[in-house]
Amino acid sequence: YPIISSSRAFNALWKRAYHKFRDFLGAVVYEDPWRAGGHNGLSNSEDPKKPEDPYPRIKQLRETMNAFKLNDVPIVIAGGVWYLRDWEEWISDPKISPVAFQFGTRALLTKESPISNAWKKILSTLKKGDVTLHRFSPTGFYSSAVRNNFIKELEGRSDRQIAYTQDLIGEHNVPFENRSNRKVFFITAADKKIADEWVKAGFTEAMATPESTLIFVDPAKAKSIRTDQINCMGCLSACKFSNWSQNEPHTTGKKADPRSFCIQKTLQSITHDCKDLTEELMFAGHAVYKFSEDPFYKNNFIPTVKQLVKRILTGD
Repeated sequence: YPIISSSRAFNALWKRAYHKFRDFLGAVVYEDPWRAGGHNGLSNSEDPKKPEDPYPRIKQLRETMNAFKLNDVPIVIAGGVWYLRDWEEWISDPKISPVAFQFGTRALLTKESPISNAWKKILSTLKKGDVTLHRFSPTGFYSSAVRNNFIKELEGRSDRQIAYTQDLIGEHNVPFENRSNRKVFFITAADKKIADEWVKAGFTEAMATPESTLIFVDPAKAKSIRTDQINCMGCLSACKFSNWSQNEPHTTGKKADPRSFCIQKTLQSITHDCKDLTEELMFAGHAVYKFSEDPFYKNNFIPTVKQLVKRILTGD
């Protein structure tokens, strides 16, 4: 059940490996990169701010699959699926069928769902636009999550960012000394004025990124970032936050990126011992706001999985 976001991705996977295991291919999951929650396969050629109509993309995927004689293998549509009535015409459309649908976000708000009651309460209050597509993940992929304090803090880090050089080069002729380690960087005169304002506001720690920029954070955040990078447990095959790699010599070869975060730490926290959900990564699909609009959930109703499936089968 490969999860892809374009026909191009499936074509590559098929030629690389899946053609050897044709009989084991149960379905192909099309994860909409603009609508699905969590990590997705948005490519560098696609604009994260301009969602594309899923139909032409799924139609192209079906054409690619049919070319490999996979006409009977279903495409599972994931991302943005809430009411089946919205997809009724797709079910019997010969240009894309057979199709099935994956519900990810709706299953979170059920009695059997293992997430905390506080998490469920937040899900039921979210509004349209409260989920954002971002690229802070240490995986390097885009992902969709609730734009809470956790995401806003990451946005703030990247907003407080200026370019630097290690030597005097062109307009980068103004020395800037980092307070904690006394290391000197060269920045432009215009950026020096901006940096001074950030320092005055309490963001006194300058941290270098792999792209020759500096971000400015307060001392407590700088300490937290460095501690998390040091404590990396290697949960990813390659982590841009800590620069860990599972392959020799166990480094990505790039500077650790302080604009990212330890994903293992925040996911462990939100699922086990989190005191404030707004300070942790909270994945969700972009249709999550429908919890607050769908009459099925009025008066804070939380269904069982059986009740949810029964409801979905009505088209609602």
